Amino acid sequence: MAILCYTRVVRDTLTVRLGEDLAEALDREARQSGLPKGEIVRQAITARLGRSGAAGAMARHFGTMRGPADLSTNKAYRRAWGRKRRGRA
Repeated sequence: MAILCYTRVVRDTLTVRLGEDLAEALDREARQSGLPKGEIVRQAITARLGRSGAAGAMARHFGTMRGPADLSTNKAYRRAWGRKRRGRA
């Protein structure tokens, strides 16, 4: 007979004061989703903090290049782009 035991390690506890509107919205979401309020808050924090990962640090650089979608297929463009870049520095 195998006994499985699952435990969750609680690392930190945070107390947050919510305004009336936010508290009502959290209550409503908990009732509709069937999830505990704490789980809803954990998911919201995870979603918010997940945006600031490595992609978040580089987001300001995304979409700043002009030219062919795949530079590896256009060697002439790569050479010209390299000359333009060196000329700027």
